[in-house]
Amino acid sequence: MRVLRLAAAAAAGLALVACQAERLPAERGEGGPSVAERVSVLSGDTFIVDGRGVRLANAFAPEPIPRARCWAEALAAKQAARVVQQMMREATSIEVKPTGPRDEYNRQFAIVTLSGLDLGQTLYDEGLAGRPGTQRFPWCDPISKNAPGAPTIYSLMELKPR
Repeated sequence: MRVLRLAAAAAAGLALVACQAERLPAERGEGGPSVAERVSVLSGDTFIVDGRGVRLANAFAPEPIPRARCWAEALAAKQAARVVQQMMREATSIEVKPTGPRDEYNRQFAIVTLSGLDLGQTLYDEGLAGRPGTQRFPWCDPISKNAPGAPTIYSLMELKPR
């Protein structure tokens, strides 16, 4: 009997939580959830948007731990993810334009636009991502502005060249 009462109490508690969760969007007004509430940032170039896996088609961010090949790559990955999270918090809109293929984890490659800004291009311009290519960008190698697809060195500094 005690087990039945505990089960009934647990079911009632779960039902209450579910009802409250369903009411939240209505209380927020017609605008619905914010971009940051709709998106989970997995890494600088990989997200869950409205429950769907998405990977940037036009930028390749460094890999986080445990796939990072060195501390420099792990730190660069952390910085890229932080910047993307901040951009998601500030964005008023998000648009995901699939480009066709999917990655090995069945995530859709897409061009992601935040408040009209191309996220992949922005990450590349800021030195936080390389251009996608046939092989993984060598984040652990010495910096070289001659490396194909590499972000420009000035993008790692505060000041842009004249």
